[in-house]
Amino acid sequence: MTVAPHRRLYLAVWGLAGALVLGLAAAVAGLLWQARADGLAAAEARVTRFAAGAETGMNRTLLSLDMLLASTGELLRVGERSSLDVDGANALLRAMVRQNLMLRHVALFDARGEQLASSAQGQEPPPAGLPPGLLAAALAPAVATLTVGQPQAAAPGPGQVLYAARPLRLADGTPLLAVAQVPMDVLVSVLLQGEGAAPEVEVTLERAQGELLMGLQAPRDAPERQGLAAPPLQEMGARGHHTGFWQARARLSGQSALVAARPLLYPDLWITASLPRSMALAAWRQEAAAVGGGALLFGACLVAAGILATVYLRRMHRARQSVAGAKATLDQAVGAMVSGFMLLDPARRIVQWNRPFEEMFPWLAGTVAVGLPYRRVLETTVHYHLPGASAQDKRAWVERRLQQQRDPKGTHEQCLPNGHFIQITERATPEGGLVILFHDVTDLRLAAAEIEQLAFYDQLTGLSNRRLLLDRLGQACAAAQRAGERGAVLFIDLDYFKTLNDTLGHEMGDQLLQQVARRLQGCVRTGDTVARLGGDEFVVLLAGLPADAAEAALLARGVADKIVHLLGQPYQIAGQTYHGSFSVGATLFGELPQAAGEVLKQADIAMYQAKAQRGSTLRFFEPGMQAAISERAQLEADLQQAIGAGQFLLHLQPQYDGAGAMVGAESLLRWQHPVHGLVPPARFIAVAEDSELIVPIGRWVLRSACELLARWRHAPHLRDLSLSVNVSARQFRQDDFVELVVRLLQDTGAPAHRLELELTESLVLEDVEDSIAKMHRLRVKGVRFAVDDFGTGYSSLSYLTRLPLHRLKIDKSFVHHLCESHSDDVVVQTILGMARNLELEVVAEGVETEAQRAFLARHGCDLYQGYLLARPMPVAQLEAMRLPPG
Repeated sequence: MTVAPHRRLYLAVWGLAGALVLGLAAAVAGLLWQARADGLAAAEARVTRFAAGAETGMNRTLLSLDMLLASTGELLRVGERSSLDVDGANALLRAMVRQNLMLRHVALFDARGEQLASSAQGQEPPPAGLPPGLLAAALAPAVATLTVGQPQAAAPGPGQVLYAARPLRLADGTPLLAVAQVPMDVLVSVLLQGEGAAPEVEVTLERAQGELLMGLQAPRDAPERQGLAAPPLQEMGARGHHTGFWQARARLSGQSALVAARPLLYPDLWITASLPRSMALAAWRQEAAAVGGGALLFGACLVAAGILATVYLRRMHRARQSVAGAKATLDQAVGAMVSGFMLLDPARRIVQWNRPFEEMFPWLAGTVAVGLPYRRVLETTVHYHLPGASAQDKRAWVERRLQQQRDPKGTHEQCLPNGHFIQITERATPEGGLVILFHDVTDLRLAAAEIEQLAFYDQLTGLSNRRLLLDRLGQACAAAQRAGERGAVLFIDLDYFKTLNDTLGHEMGDQLLQQVARRLQGCVRTGDTVARLGGDEFVVLLAGLPADAAEAALLARGVADKIVHLLGQPYQIAGQTYHGSFSVGATLFGELPQAAGEVLKQADIAMYQAKAQRGSTLRFFEPGMQAAISERAQLEADLQQAIGAGQFLLHLQPQYDGAGAMVGAESLLRWQHPVHGLVPPARFIAVAEDSELIVPIGRWVLRSACELLARWRHAPHLRDLSLSVNVSARQFRQDDFVELVVRLLQDTGAPAHRLELELTESLVLEDVEDSIAKMHRLRVKGVRFAVDDFGTGYSSLSYLTRLPLHRLKIDKSFVHHLCESHSDDVVVQTILGMARNLELEVVAEGVETEAQRAFLARHGCDLYQGYLLARPMPVAQLEAMRLPPG
């Protein structure tokens, strides 16, 4: 049986509609399944991050408690005594609690659990006794470590506390136990490191055997202590560093949940984070309801569309019977076109057009009609195309367009008021009519503009980049030669920008660069060019300056001074105030023919000269600068070679006590250059720091000092000497600095307590928390620390008391004028008095006269170093000085 064509079309429409409905159902099911999987994955990632944050915070807290309790023994010198100084211990424990907000009480107990010393003050009741089993558990391990006891009610005081204990030993081996009470409320903030990201997560601190130490469950009013609603972790198979599984129960509520468990640094302690499945899938259920409803609505629309299509096809079938085949074919072709289409007859009247044409020119929607002269279309369009033009200009535009139609050649473009670019192509028909195609090429033009932006402009600041700057600078040089004018180039560099990036992050650095770019654009004229070369380097090109060099330099200096002043104003970056300094190098061009690269290089050299003067300085290029830059570059290359060629050596300057006995020495770096001989540090240390060569050089100095100490420990006349080493800021800020020192001590076998690291005040205060952490990690290994050049920086006594220091070194600038300057006398006396109160040794540097030494001795100075006693000398010479007589 033959089916009529229009019947087959109906079947095709309904078949397509059915296929679309089935496809929609499959797609929605797949989408919802994938969304569910994504929701679970996102929840798992959130719980994992939450657990990692809680683990990090708790590890840091327990480690700080461990170090604090371990340092109690060192501060009390229990390893050197056979009995405990109770009064001193009480005072130390009180000071420790006052300085650490994390602690409520600290106490010392003997092996029977009797309290020996406590941080309790005055009439304040002593802290409660030890939790059951804590004493035995803390003293049982062979290696001293931190032991955490069960929480219990604080006495005195509200709330609960967690006990942390660490064993100590007196000189005769008698065991002691240092115990700290940490309020549970303090640990709550530690566990909730990621609270803002996952408020619905349950978090616990527990032991693997199932003992709950602390738990937090929404709403988080207080820590939970009722017990666990889930099996112990060891029964759930928690192994390794972390686990996560959906087939578990929340640790507190017992609901089906994702549980992430992470072990802490200390044995048998775990952090868990639990997210109930119902909460993890709450958002997905809402999304599923919305998507399902939308899918049903869309399916209904498809069915309605099928019905409408069937009705439409029936009408089309009746219409086709009365319309010529050629006309129907043309209609279909025109309707399928993406571009706008218009057909004109030989009299230039409209025959046909399509919908894209109306979409491109919406103002013509009510005007276009079959038989309308095309001139009327142009006369309507010109009012939108040239809105502000005169009537004469509008008529001229219409006539030009009509003239183009009389002799159509290729294509032309028209920019519409909405910003779209329309490419117009006109072709004559065999009958004398005209076919006009309108193609939207906006995307192509925007892509071309974007390519130009990428090629010639900086993406971060929107300023001209190096390529565009060099092109404009070359044109400016040629124009200055032709017109007899001058121009100037200002090379601006941000001082300490790398430090900002390293400390606050690249995002903060990018914000600073964007603000600098905006300020620079506000400092120059319209015709001048502001460019960013990359990193923190900017260039300002000033063209059209007067021919007189002095006048041109004066104008350029005025612009540069304005730039330095404006850039020196404070910046607000992410809620923080930043004060920057900038170095500006300037050069003039136009007197002689010069290439753009040569002019830019001169400004760059002048900028480096300005940077050498340290801070918001302007320098004009001078021919002698090139030689200085070349010399510095050669010095840097020689330094790089010296590291591998073994050209460095150590000199030592002895240090003496009040009785005149040598007790140690300071290691001083010297460079034996193969051509220039012995190069003093003043000539190459600054270059090494700027080029970051100071890091490998400092590593060599540390290794050499450790090798000396290792050798001296086997020589009776040298083994009691200590050796101090200056540490640069770049070296100390390296992430692996502590590991480097520990490895060098282990590799060489040097006694750690004979190594003293000298740090400047500014280095320590640059990042106090990082400095304290690194110093404590080395101090527990035995390494000692001294503050070098004390008194020349901006000291902070609050930080000074927190640093594990052994010595202060009085800067020689104060010692030099002793007995001559009253102010220097007062400064030195103040430093000596403060050091006595802090129980720190004092080394006076630069002692050159007997009067200076006598003054220092009279006011309690411990050690002396200077030309009066001994100059820096080779290692062999110092070792010979210590040889026993005969």
